[in-house]
Amino acid sequence: MPRIDAVNVFLRMTGSTDSKRMLYLTYFEFFITFYYFITAYMSIIYHEQSVSIKLFTLLCMLIECVILLNITFRVYHQSQFREMDQYSKRSGLPDDYQSKINIITMYHMIASNMFVIFPVTYAILSDSVRVGDPFTFPFLDVLPIKTDNLVIYACKYFVYAISVYIAHVELCFINTTFIYYVGVLKNRLKAIVQKIREAVVDNDEQKMKYAVIQHQRLLTYFNTMKKVFTKPILLSMSFNAIYFGLTTTLVIQAIRGYINQTILSICIASSIAAIINITIYTFYGSVLLDLHDEILHVLFDNSYFYLNKSFKSSILIMMTRATIPLTFTVGYIFTINLNLLLKIVKMSYTVLNVLLSSEIIKPHKLP
Repeated sequence: MPRIDAVNVFLRMTGSTDSKRMLYLTYFEFFITFYYFITAYMSIIYHEQSVSIKLFTLLCMLIECVILLNITFRVYHQSQFREMDQYSKRSGLPDDYQSKINIITMYHMIASNMFVIFPVTYAILSDSVRVGDPFTFPFLDVLPIKTDNLVIYACKYFVYAISVYIAHVELCFINTTFIYYVGVLKNRLKAIVQKIREAVVDNDEQKMKYAVIQHQRLLTYFNTMKKVFTKPILLSMSFNAIYFGLTTTLVIQAIRGYINQTILSICIASSIAAIINITIYTFYGSVLLDLHDEILHVLFDNSYFYLNKSFKSSILIMMTRATIPLTFTVGYIFTINLNLLLKIVKMSYTVLNVLLSSEIIKPHKLP
């Protein structure tokens, strides 16, 4: 089965394939992101700014920090990506997963363009701002060049837009490759379940031994997958948690009139994107658990009294290994499944209600 184009490009960026040209794009992303991170940090430390600008600067710095760490993790796990790549070529991918990956890729293309277009739309439609003012760029204005005319504004806008596209490329990389490798697991698990059924029905010991070997390889692949994705997903979850807290606080401050409404709009849009990312991880984490249950049903819902001792020994080995759940535990902190998504939503709603009920909200006008 031919590989999906987006996944193929991303795997080249890891350096796990024979072609190393795309790896240079990863290094380019790293240096650009590092520059933006340092300039955002210096802006917070040394520049006197309003609360709204400081919050926007903090937001930009957090995003660049996350992207830097994700790129570092990706380069560090080159060998693991190569192992998973070789396994996935032999296993294939379910047909419906190709369309899902295409949808996620399209979503990131649309979302990145929306974040890029929003500031210039704000500059055009708002009578109270001029080009070069805060929030008229897709990133914090950190270049030491005054925006005196439209040409300089357009050039700086293009440079800052690069950081937005890099951020969405990295998010798309994690989301699409995670879905892709879960799809590989699903395809292989279905093949193993079918092989076990055939072995039981046909009383074929060789098929059962083959299923045992394939299941052991699948567990090895899954452990490699956890090594690769545990750190990025933990980082993403932690970052999204900070985002939820920041956005909840900004809702209160915006209602009171203390901060610019634009920064609130940016944070809310970014938080929606964060919820989508969490949903992807938790949904496909639950898929792994559901698929693993199929093996347990096949093994434990049959009677094996009529089988010979050698065959029973193979089944016992499979039963023992099948009791190991395909649980995606991140940083020994939480398990990636739909229950986690529900807990995050409930916590965010509770925090917002507590803040709203504890404040006497009196709208103020911005100075």
